[in-house]
Amino acid sequence: MSSLATPAGRIFQKITGRETAALLAVAWLVPFLVHLAPWSGDRPLGAHLLPMFWATFVAVYCYGARAGLLAGLFAPAVNLLVTGLPAWKFLSVLSFELAVFAAVLAWAVRRAPRCWLLAPAGYLAAKAGSTLLQSATPVFGDIGAPARFFATSVTGGAAGLVALAAINFALVKAYPKAAGPAS
Repeated sequence: MSSLATPAGRIFQKITGRETAALLAVAWLVPFLVHLAPWSGDRPLGAHLLPMFWATFVAVYCYGARAGLLAGLFAPAVNLLVTGLPAWKFLSVLSFELAVFAAVLAWAVRRAPRCWLLAPAGYLAAKAGSTLLQSATPVFGDIGAPARFFATSVTGGAAGLVALAAINFALVKAYPKAAGPAS
């Protein structure tokens, strides 16, 4: 029996080439559309709505860590080339956070697939990880004081955390999964 299989069925589906292409298109298109929305705030709308995390979460929930990591690393790079967002100085920290987000959620979905707060918790874990790394050594350059960066990101991204919870809730209801092995 595969490590992804349970008596009740598979936790993650095997992703096809067509699904990968569609996932990458959505991973790029959602943040792109958010950046096109009229907005006059002091920070980009994406910093509030966290659209880069949406497709990454859907990919992880449905297909596992590899698909989530692919979506999470693809979208910011392509979006930067097309829209200029995220700002260059935030590309490395966002990429790191999306990688941590995908890894944390792949682990969490196996253990608590019916929990509809996994995505917001994964975001907070990823943000805490980047803050701790930045505190230890400023690998992300000048993004501000780490604690302030964390607080500003979380409070500014509150709407995005709600959106992640809603997406998480919808997936749990539409595509319920059986708990995976505790390995």
